Amino acid sequence: MIGEEDTKKNKTLTYLGTFLLVLGLFSTLFLDDYWGGRVSEVVTISTAIIGAVALFIQFKRDKEINQASFVLEFWKSFSSDQKLQTIMLKCDEMRLTDKNTFTKEDYFDIVSYAQWLETLSSLVNRKIFSFNAIDDMYNYLFFIFVNNKYIQETELVPSQKFYKGIYKTYREWTKYLVKQNKEILCEKTALDKVKNFDDICLMK
Repeated sequence: MIGEEDTKKNKTLTYLGTFLLVLGLFSTLFLDDYWGGRVSEVVTISTAIIGAVALFIQFKRDKEINQASFVLEFWKSFSSDQKLQTIMLKCDEMRLTDKNTFTKEDYFDIVSYAQWLETLSSLVNRKIFSFNAIDDMYNYLFFIFVNNKYIQETELVPSQKFYKGIYKTYREWTKYLVKQNKEILCEKTALDKVKNFDDICLMK
C-alpha cells in the first residue's frame, strides 16, 4: 500500500519528537542553568531536524499518491480507445503465433498507438513518471508494441525522428528491468537491435 511504510515512519518520528520535548522540559526543571540550557538546546535542534524529516516523508508520500493517480488516469486514455486495443491484440497474436495480421488499413491506428507511447515516454523522460510506478501497468503495452518487428519496420524505424522519446525510454526501461531481474518482453526482436539505436537515443 502506498505510503504505509512512510506513515509508520511519521508515527515513530512523532513519538521521538514528543519524547525529546518532554526530556527538554524536565531538564530545565531538574538540572542547573548550564546543563539545562545545553540539554534544551540539543533537544530544540533535534526536534527541528525530526520535523524536517517528517515533512520530507509527507511530501514524498503525497508525490507517490499523485503519481499513482496520474498513472491511472493516463491508463484510461488507452483502455477507452478500441483501436489501440486492437493494435495491441494484433501485436500479441504475432508474438504468440508469428502470424502477422496487420493490414495497410491499420497504419493510422499504429501511428496513434506510437504517439500514445511517445506521450508516455515524454512523461517518463521528464521524471513525472518513474519506472517503479509504471512498470506493472504499462510494461506489456510498451514492449509488446515497440519490440514488434512489423511495427518497427512500418513506423518506428522509418519515422524514428518523431519517436526519440520512445527510444530513450526503451534504453532506460530495459536497464531498470535488467537491474530488477525482470523479463524483457519480445526480446528477440528488441528495439535496441535496430540500426543506429544509440544515435537515435542521443538525438535532441
